[in-house]
Amino acid sequence: MISTLLVGFGFSAKTFHLPFLSFLPDFSLDGVVSSKNETVRAELPEAKVYSSLEEALSTGLYDLVVITTPNHLHAHQAKLALESGCHALVEKPFTLNESDAQSLVQLANQKEKKLCVYHNRRFDGDFLTIKKLINAGALGDVKRLESRFDRFRPMPRNRWRENAGPGSGIFWDLGPHLIDQALQLFGAPEAVSADILTLREGGQSDDCFDVTLHYADKVVKLGSSAFQGGPTLRFDVQGTKASYRKFHLDPQEDQLRAALPLDDAQWAITKEKEHGMLANETSQDVVKTERGQYLTFFAQLALAINEDADLPADAESVVEVIHVIELAISASEQQQKLMLK
Repeated sequence: MISTLLVGFGFSAKTFHLPFLSFLPDFSLDGVVSSKNETVRAELPEAKVYSSLEEALSTGLYDLVVITTPNHLHAHQAKLALESGCHALVEKPFTLNESDAQSLVQLANQKEKKLCVYHNRRFDGDFLTIKKLINAGALGDVKRLESRFDRFRPMPRNRWRENAGPGSGIFWDLGPHLIDQALQLFGAPEAVSADILTLREGGQSDDCFDVTLHYADKVVKLGSSAFQGGPTLRFDVQGTKASYRKFHLDPQEDQLRAALPLDDAQWAITKEKEHGMLANETSQDVVKTERGQYLTFFAQLALAINEDADLPADAESVVEVIHVIELAISASEQQQKLMLK
């Protein structure tokens, strides 16, 4: 059993990690680093609670450290975990610069430890559906992909993700997911252009973005808006044989928020009215969305630690994501298309 230390006990920890770590028998959640002592003990009475990561690591009790703290802490805390001989799972964004990302990958290799990034949206049902359609040749050669993650949040909230500070803003929150999915499909682009904006009144960090990844034979448009109130376009994939369009988000996040049991028959199942459509000039067909696989992410993580199998999102595969994020920020600031090099 993998003795696990959870660092942070906020929304991310309780919604996206705790349910899976508690459900799978491979993991034993034995410790939590948090200032919310009473909250942790109410939910995890058997777990040890520490006031700092250093204190927890000094015990030498843990195999895996799961980092769910604010973005600017990720790199330093992952470094501490690896130096203490632990495997690490780091929430996205992995780091706030490419240099830190590369250094952590090198350190993990030196220590012979697994370093994973929580790119759970590689396991969204709609993304798995697109991969299946592309691999089956149903779309032909993809020429254009639009991927959006819109919300209706016209008023800023007082929380670290939206306040001023390193790693705050919607681009560092959702950009890593959208960019990672694009790179998983098509690899690194040749160039990047971007508009990363703060449009909400009183906003302290960016709340809308449009990023274009330029390839030799295709274009990828990624974006998010805080002002989309209706059904949101999630994917529009256009190819030489057909196009695929889907609205609405993968259901797993909402189901986790609602505390739906992971063994419920409806877990990760997309509603009938929310499936995507495959169309060309002569036909239009509903494509049943693949079942989402967040549970598979953690099962693969356990297998990687226990049997040296492949990680679900190896940190080395995420270094390029951080590079593209940094380039997009520079492209937005300079209002220029920048080559990846």
